[in-house]
Amino acid sequence: MADQERLVKTLIDLIKTDSPSGEEDAMDEAVSSRLESLGLKVSHDSYNNVIARLEGEGRPFMLSAHLDTVEPGRGIKPVVDGGVLRSDGSTILGGDCKAGIAIVLEALTAVVESGSGNGARNRAIEVVFTRHEEGGLVGAHHLDFSMVSAKEGIVFDGEGPPNRIILSAPSQNVVTAEITGRAAHAGLEPEKGISALLIAAEILVKLPLGRIDEETTANIGRLEGGLKRNIVPERAFLDGEFRSRNNEKLADVERKFRGVFDEAASRYPEAKIELDIINTYQAYNVDANSQAVTVIRRALAAIGLEPVLESTGGGSDANVFIEKGIT
Repeated sequence: MADQERLVKTLIDLIKTDSPSGEEDAMDEAVSSRLESLGLKVSHDSYNNVIARLEGEGRPFMLSAHLDTVEPGRGIKPVVDGGVLRSDGSTILGGDCKAGIAIVLEALTAVVESGSGNGARNRAIEVVFTRHEEGGLVGAHHLDFSMVSAKEGIVFDGEGPPNRIILSAPSQNVVTAEITGRAAHAGLEPEKGISALLIAAEILVKLPLGRIDEETTANIGRLEGGLKRNIVPERAFLDGEFRSRNNEKLADVERKFRGVFDEAASRYPEAKIELDIINTYQAYNVDANSQAVTVIRRALAAIGLEPVLESTGGGSDANVFIEKGIT
């Protein structure tokens, strides 16, 4: 059986271990040591993702979470407040995704302690802890899938109550654009300038942004440009994204984005407008009656929880795993 007190202690220990994206070595060492102490064979791929296996019967089932956190995530001081774990307010808590790691470690500990960790009864389990999930699922994209044989699994990286199962998540396209106009003195000869920021603003107000429909969103999260208040800005930079759980709608948003930028290029032929749109991950829609979901639903029912099947607007390592054939 799972031990709640031990689970909370594990989570607090993990939270106190700094692991901002790109600096996951200490967390890697902590979880690898714990996995080895439970008898798992621990390996690393060329990107240093953690891959471990607990021997057992049948096809392995994958349990996954990511090692990194967003900033500010250094020197976190977790506080138990009325039965709720919080940070002291100066940093994030790091529950994303250290709560997921703690759950995986406690589940494995419970299996081993039950006496079924010798391969006699438990299903074989593969553990994948990725690096650099935040900011682009980098570790998952670099994962050596030849080292993973599971075709089913759970990614413990969703918010909400424990009975929430995410069956659908969007594709994401990242948008970057650079506009180069012409600098000029804003007080002496502004007519000689071409304002890159003005062009960017005209583009921005014509883009389809916000919630486009229940499956589709778009956002420009960063607009930068200019040097000084008395100089017509020569350069501007836009950084954004759009997402949809429907790839036809995703393609439609991309066409509209490109159309707006093409129109601006026609209006300002002396300016240079560069647009780059890159797909970072693909949408998924998992069948509610699939074998993996059935296993999860039965497990929830066994502890008295009613499964809730939902969609999300966020991406996770699950997007990459499902694209690679792990559902």
